[in-house]
Amino acid sequence: MDQFRSFDQLRTNELSVLRHGFFKLWFELTDGQFCYGKLSYGNFWKTIYILEVEKKTWIIKRKGIFKRSFLINDLDGMNLGVVTPEIWSRKIRLSMNNGFEAVYLNKKLISRTFTLTNDQFGDILNIRTELWGFKKPFKISFDLDMLKKIPELPLLALLGVNLVLIKQAKAANAAS
Repeated sequence: MDQFRSFDQLRTNELSVLRHGFFKLWFELTDGQFCYGKLSYGNFWKTIYILEVEKKTWIIKRKGIFKRSFLINDLDGMNLGVVTPEIWSRKIRLSMNNGFEAVYLNKKLISRTFTLTNDQFGDILNIRTELWGFKKPFKISFDLDMLKKIPELPLLALLGVNLVLIKQAKAANAAS
């Protein structure tokens, strides 16, 4: 975990997500010079997701085989929160055990921007899907002041990228 730079040292409000590998796929959160985090898969079937930043690692996995919800755990297995897609809606609700609640959603019907919103803070971050971006599929933008207000911002950014990848995989399976 020494290869990651701390989010406290971040000086730009936009990060890119780089895609690495083909068979063993993983994604890197970078500003072009430094690496701030990593999203990888825990198994071949892509049912366990590993999110890593400087001093923290989170494991995201389904609540059950036929469940829609995802559990957010730390390395010790302690539950930190739940991510639940709403039925008949484009919203994905995030509920953390520390009381933080937010919603991931596309604000417009046809939009490439996936937004995390909260009642208290408003729009926290935006994840924009790049057209023809195979190597750099996403751009994440946020306000630098949010780093002081929301300490879980690295988790929220990588979790948002993971949710967009899950939505893209579901859309590709439905089209085939």
